[in-house]
Amino acid sequence: MSGEFATQRLPLAIYLHATGHLRFLRTEAGGNNKLWFVFQDDQHSGPQLELEFDRGAVVSARNIFSSQTYLRRQMSDAENQTIGAPKNVGNPR
Repeated sequence: MSGEFATQRLPLAIYLHATGHLRFLRTEAGGNNKLWFVFQDDQHSGPQLELEFDRGAVVSARNIFSSQTYLRRQMSDAENQTIGAPKNVGNPR
């Protein structure tokens, strides 16, 4: 069974993507106009990686900027899909 790790923290998502520790799967719309960044986490290492990030883990600037650009594109795509999504689907008035 595959596990997933999700966060709404963009800097953490950038770190996880930049290091390659977890494979990025998708973004999902969350409540309060926020997005979830979802990563494959079969080893359930996400919480430990988050702790390492909070403690100041180091990643090359090139990887950070590349991952930031990629994830911002994913955010824009997810936000555009949410904006264009029909409201009250399956709930006729």
